[in-house]
Amino acid sequence: MFRKLFVLIAAASLLSACGEPAVTPPPAPPAPQAPVSYMTFFDLGSTKLSDQSMQTISQAAQVYKTKVSARIQVTGYADTVGSPAMNVQLSQRRATVVKDALVKAGVPAAAIATSGDGETGLLVNTGDQANEPRNRRVAIVIQ
Repeated sequence: MFRKLFVLIAAASLLSACGEPAVTPPPAPPAPQAPVSYMTFFDLGSTKLSDQSMQTISQAAQVYKTKVSARIQVTGYADTVGSPAMNVQLSQRRATVVKDALVKAGVPAAAIATSGDGETGLLVNTGDQANEPRNRRVAIVIQ
C-alpha cells in the first residue's frame, strides 16, 4: 500500500512539474541605428557638384536604400565671403542641388528635407569675408 501511495505521490509531483511549457519572451526590438553622415564641398560661390561630391552622393543614396523608413536631412552651408543674406540663399541652392542629385540616384524626394544655414555652423571658425573651403559644404544625414 505504501508502495502504491509512493508511486502516486511521485507521479503527481512529476505531472505538476510538467505544467505549461516555458514561454519564450519575444526578441528585443533592434536598437536604433546611429545616423549616417556625409559631406560634399563646393568652390567659392558655386553650386556645381564635383566628381568627388557625386561619388559621395551616390554612396549616401546606396546607404539610404538599405534603411527602412529612413529620412535624409540635407543642410547647406557657406563660408563668410559675401553678405549673410546672400550666403543663406547660396547654402539653400547648394542643398537643393544635392537633393536633386540624390533623387536622380533613386532616393524619393519626399524622404529628403533641405535647409540652408548660410554662415552658421562653420567647421572652421573664421572672421568675416574669410575664404574657407571647408565651410562651403552640404551635410547629408541619413536617419
